[in-house]
Amino acid sequence: MRRTLSLWLPQLPLDRRIRLGDARTEGAFAIVAEIRNAWRLTHLSETARQAGLSPGLSLADARAICPTLLTEPADPSLEEALLRALWRWSDQFSPRVALAPPDGLVLDITGCAHLFGGEAEMAETIRQRAGDLSLSARIGIADTKGAATALARFALSPVTIAGVGETAKALEGLPLPALGLEPGLINDIRRTGFQTIGQLYGIKSSELARRFGLSLTSVLDRALERTPDPVVPACADPVFAARATLPDPIGLQEDLEQVILRLAASVCGRLKTIRLGARRYRLTVRPVDRPEEMMSIGFARPGAEPEAVLQQFRRPLEKLRLEFGADFFRLVAESIEPLHFRQAGLTGENSREDDRSDLISTLGNRLGYDRVQIFAPGYSHLPEREYTRLEAMKQPEAPDWKMSPRVRPIRLYHPPEPIRVETAGRPPRAFEWRRTLYETERVTGPERLAGEWWQETSGELRDYWRVETRDGPRLWLVTWPGAKAPAWYVAGRFP
Repeated sequence: MRRTLSLWLPQLPLDRRIRLGDARTEGAFAIVAEIRNAWRLTHLSETARQAGLSPGLSLADARAICPTLLTEPADPSLEEALLRALWRWSDQFSPRVALAPPDGLVLDITGCAHLFGGEAEMAETIRQRAGDLSLSARIGIADTKGAATALARFALSPVTIAGVGETAKALEGLPLPALGLEPGLINDIRRTGFQTIGQLYGIKSSELARRFGLSLTSVLDRALERTPDPVVPACADPVFAARATLPDPIGLQEDLEQVILRLAASVCGRLKTIRLGARRYRLTVRPVDRPEEMMSIGFARPGAEPEAVLQQFRRPLEKLRLEFGADFFRLVAESIEPLHFRQAGLTGENSREDDRSDLISTLGNRLGYDRVQIFAPGYSHLPEREYTRLEAMKQPEAPDWKMSPRVRPIRLYHPPEPIRVETAGRPPRAFEWRRTLYETERVTGPERLAGEWWQETSGELRDYWRVETRDGPRLWLVTWPGAKAPAWYVAGRFP
């Protein structure tokens, strides 16, 4: 008989702030998230609960009840990172551990409980060690994963153990949400008079499926072990990180760079050993007089060079103000990808590609990755759609531009700029553009382009003319034939 333990961390976002030493958690404090188009409380400190607040309350109503309430938005990425760290930490209790995001773990403890003196002693050991990490925990143990999760989250006791073969008896008094169904389906079931899981036992599965769908019967069958629902473990992601705890705080730029270079050498050395590189590196600095600060850098292509990592961190470090110094540093490599080594080549093309990637990385770290864009070819015959804009970080390789079969200006104006016709013609013999009068010397055209009929906004029929003016500028004029009032525009300029 297999036995499963569900570890639920009901206050994980709040516990993360407590672990960081946030003094606000000692008073009326809450974690908030945007739910149903409003900021609502999700996790509350004990002081906030004593003030009359509860999860789900809107932020406006909460501040009306408790004006001294302090809040912090939820950060799912950091909470997921903490949960994954606990995933690796739980290997000390069982070799088969699975994530139950966003705030839980599931352990297959078959054959493991006797190592701790039994299931009850094992559960208390886990809660005690979680408490040592400033984490509040609730535990449920049963024959199935669904039953253990339901007991951990909805039973009255912080540790609830269902005996072997007593899963149905343990679940019968729990409310319907313990099955983990969608809220809409829960409301439909409640409208028929059912309030607890045990009330569903007397109904045939075929009747439940016909009335409420297969999702209810499948969840119920897994919870009662009518169908198998094993704990499927996965190998924990390797962490490429290094940290330094110094006996005395440092604050000089040169000292900071030496520490970062030493950490980068350690992380990059391990990455290179298995031919991997990282696109992002995150540095955590803990000043002695305030909470820790985090800074991140990115690269256009995976890299594992300590000097390159230090070069990108120099500018963020210059902005870091350490009045009393810092004594803790941690560097983590993220977005791990295979590292493909390339020959330098005889033409120097690979060297130019590397220089281009370095430039994109530097600009992205200084200006923001979304602000560094490049032009890439587009598959269209219309001038304004023959190119597109891409984020340079998502296109580390230079776009493959091919020679256009049609003559195109070096500068394209989109939308085209209107001109005032002085002497009519096709194209105009004289016109004013940008407060300058031009006379037509030589023309080539028209080049007629039709719209893309397969697009919703295909564009209208248009004629383009290459015009050489008497004063020198070579312009690309466009007009729309069939328009009620003939109008001419400058669509581009040739070199």
